[in-house]
Amino acid sequence: MSRYLSTLLIALFLLTGCSSKTVNPPAEEGNPKSHVKPFEYEYDYIIHALYYKDHGKYANAYVLFEELYKKTENLEYKIEALKLLIGMQQYEEAYRQLTTLLKRYPKNAELYRLLAVTDLKLKKVDEALESAKKALALEPDNIQDIDLVASIYLLNGAFQKAYDTYNSYYIRHHDDESVVKMASILYHKLKNPQKTIQLLETHSKMIGCGERVCVFLAELYRRNNDLESLASVYARLYDSTGATEYAQKAAEIYAYQKQFGKAVKLLESSGADDNLLLAIYKQTKTFDKAAKLAKRLYDETLDPVWLAEYGILLYEAAPKKDDPKLLAKVIRNLSKAFKEGVSDPLYYNYLGYLLIDHDIDVQWGIELVKKALKLEPDSAFYIDSLAWGHYKLGECKKAYSEMEKVIKKLGLEDEEIKSHWNKIQKCRSRKK
Repeated sequence: MSRYLSTLLIALFLLTGCSSKTVNPPAEEGNPKSHVKPFEYEYDYIIHALYYKDHGKYANAYVLFEELYKKTENLEYKIEALKLLIGMQQYEEAYRQLTTLLKRYPKNAELYRLLAVTDLKLKKVDEALESAKKALALEPDNIQDIDLVASIYLLNGAFQKAYDTYNSYYIRHHDDESVVKMASILYHKLKNPQKTIQLLETHSKMIGCGERVCVFLAELYRRNNDLESLASVYARLYDSTGATEYAQKAAEIYAYQKQFGKAVKLLESSGADDNLLLAIYKQTKTFDKAAKLAKRLYDETLDPVWLAEYGILLYEAAPKKDDPKLLAKVIRNLSKAFKEGVSDPLYYNYLGYLLIDHDIDVQWGIELVKKALKLEPDSAFYIDSLAWGHYKLGECKKAYSEMEKVIKKLGLEDEEIKSHWNKIQKCRSRKK
């Protein structure tokens, strides 16, 4: 059902008070509705015409709209009949009727639009352009007429004229729709990507970063691999639309470029990607914020992985790492995470090493490290933890044997590994 007919139907209900008779407007000179005549069964005809149209029976609908026009002389019914005629591909008949009607209604833009469409169907491109221009002259601020004239120019390959047609409208309205169409012509037809970017950037900064405008702009930056500008556009899209997907995209680019401050600001304000935010907090050693975020994620999801993360981050954030209360809390959280289903070697090794290094329970620590090694037997860091556990138990030969594997894999660049290696070597020498 067309928008016009839906509106017309509502109007008829209001005018008739649900009766079958209509009330017509008073006559006005130059107004097509001034000729409208009363017709007793107008409402019934409309109902049937709409039914036929909605069910694809265009010929039946056409007959009824024609009859409505003859009975009432309401031009809007004739226009609906002509649309159906064009829909049935009866272009010659539509052309004949339109040219006749335009003699009676020479200032009706809708008739000129229909004539332009009919001309195009009949391959009369030049005539179609003239008809479209006449419609545009009558309604210079109607985007339908702008589209029609520009489309015909594009069909003829007159790309600059199509661009200029939209530009004349854009100068008056500064709307998103026409600027996007101008940008499309500039980029795809006139092959001027730089000018396209300038046009969209100027519009987005002066008028606003509407979604259609800035998504187009983002695609241009993506094709140019201009990540800095791409991230900026996504950030503006988030500001203008509030859609978190744009904040996430911008933050991902900022994080990739190591612009962590910009990424954090976006992620904190939008809540777009807590996983990425936590990763950046850890990367930038902002462990206090990371611990709070991990705790919140655990409280919201009850996923024990976040509880394990919380335990680790509590330790990393603490200024005094040998505080007994802190160590007890870390052990408690990691142990609870294991009971709730966490079986990741990273967490086994972390708690194991903590138990060993702080001399809390070296034997339990070694058991946890061995669990980690079962899952990742080639991890040099886990082997280092095991060697350190043997050292703490005074098992210098075992410690030395394990530590040799670590040195072969990683060398002595890591300060902690270097320290372990030196102490284990001394221990072995003393035992000898």
